[in-house]
Amino acid sequence: MNTIIGLDIGGTKTAVLEGTYQAEIFQRREIPTQASDAFDVTFERICAEIDVVLDAARQAGHHVDALSVSIGGPLKIGEGIILSPPHLPNWVNVPLKRLLADHYSLPVHVEHDGNAGALAEHYFGAGRTAQNVIFLTAGTGLGGGLILNGRIYRGATDTAGEVGHIRLADSGPVEYGKAGSWEAFCSGAGMVKLAHALYPGRWPESLTTRELVTQALDGDEQASQVIRESGQWLGRGLAILIDTLNPDVIVLGSLGGALGDLYLEPAREVVRMECLPQPVAACRIVPAALGSRLGDVAALMAAISAVETGEVQQLSGAASLSSPGKVPGEASGAFAEALADSLRVQAMLDEIADVIERSAIVIRQSLQEGHKVIVFGNGGSAAQAQHLAGELVGKFGPVRKSLPSIALTADSGVVTCIANDFGYDQLFSRQVEAFAQPGDIAIGITTSGKSPNVLQALDVARERGAVTIAMTGERGLVGSRADYMVAVPSNSTARIQEGHAFIVHYWCDVIDAAFVK
Repeated sequence: MNTIIGLDIGGTKTAVLEGTYQAEIFQRREIPTQASDAFDVTFERICAEIDVVLDAARQAGHHVDALSVSIGGPLKIGEGIILSPPHLPNWVNVPLKRLLADHYSLPVHVEHDGNAGALAEHYFGAGRTAQNVIFLTAGTGLGGGLILNGRIYRGATDTAGEVGHIRLADSGPVEYGKAGSWEAFCSGAGMVKLAHALYPGRWPESLTTRELVTQALDGDEQASQVIRESGQWLGRGLAILIDTLNPDVIVLGSLGGALGDLYLEPAREVVRMECLPQPVAACRIVPAALGSRLGDVAALMAAISAVETGEVQQLSGAASLSSPGKVPGEASGAFAEALADSLRVQAMLDEIADVIERSAIVIRQSLQEGHKVIVFGNGGSAAQAQHLAGELVGKFGPVRKSLPSIALTADSGVVTCIANDFGYDQLFSRQVEAFAQPGDIAIGITTSGKSPNVLQALDVARERGAVTIAMTGERGLVGSRADYMVAVPSNSTARIQEGHAFIVHYWCDVIDAAFVK
């Protein structure tokens, strides 16, 4: 077993952990970090924790390949020199990479914590299927990391992503040494200052971000208004990034997960008003999928990214996310990556559970009333259509009566006739026109959301009085609507089709419950 020792070094605490190249955490220790302490004192305490974790790893038979550090900037990333981070004021020009390498005779990789968070969500979280990811720390401060065209972007001086420094207003709370900076409105510290500005005298000067967030989540109207106001300022900054960088997804760290839509929905509303329509339609704004694991996974990312991007050769046969090599007794990196990606998307189906359940009920009710199910799609979606029809006409679980369903790709004579005489775009709409009756169910499957023949058929089905269900991916349908939009939260065709298969099976479970005696 090949593992990494990860360090998440912050101004109030430092975590030391052991994990794999697939971000599985085996052990973790945490110590308080005193910002006022001299570097030598803190370094000695961190090394003591590393020693404990290393000993436990070796006793477990693990081979530690490298040390990986996530720490706030400014820093020289390649050299691993910590310049003078505001949360560690006594760490001035500290050659941390060299000191750790000399102490442990292991490769050491250092990364800015904003970049490490971006890499963690890109490899293992909400940005898995995206090539352009913006990650915002959204904690005590507001920093970020940028994944552009699938690669981390650090800039000319390793300071790319310091978005909290952007000035959004001429006046306002002060952070980053300037009034009206983005961090002053949207970080945890900024929220507290905003609370005092909006409601003078309401809270004591000792108010903490945690207290403010807790009160907002408990329904306190003034605390909630502070969060909504902060969310609107968040949206103004996001609009700048979306129009400038055209990302696939923006992922919010700590506050995004803690506050959810109370914080993010006001931001999304502002973004919809201020952004160009094309980039905003392509961009999701979501909390970090890794949740409480984010800091731990981020601590491993300097080493994982160095191997994955070829900056260093993979060590000791360690399983990579992309390497075809295999560690004895472990799944290959490619397999582990595909499996983790599939499981992540399957878990995210909970986000659309309501429409999955409502569509299942409407299909069941239609069949109980003597109507039929008409289902259609292209390629893999055609196979899925025939799969569903087969489960209904035949059986899914126990034997029950046959239920009327037709897949519009199954009759080769009809398919080739329509394609030849009318064109492929009318392949399904001609058949829907022939078969659909009021009360029937028409299910169009298109992973891209833009298959012309599926969209036309859904439109004709609605005109004929059928209930329409679209099975698609997270981008939804282009230029057409359905009564029920079952959109698997992914842009990957494979992951969407896997999600569709699960949904079909769930529908069949619901239907069987009504018809199996």
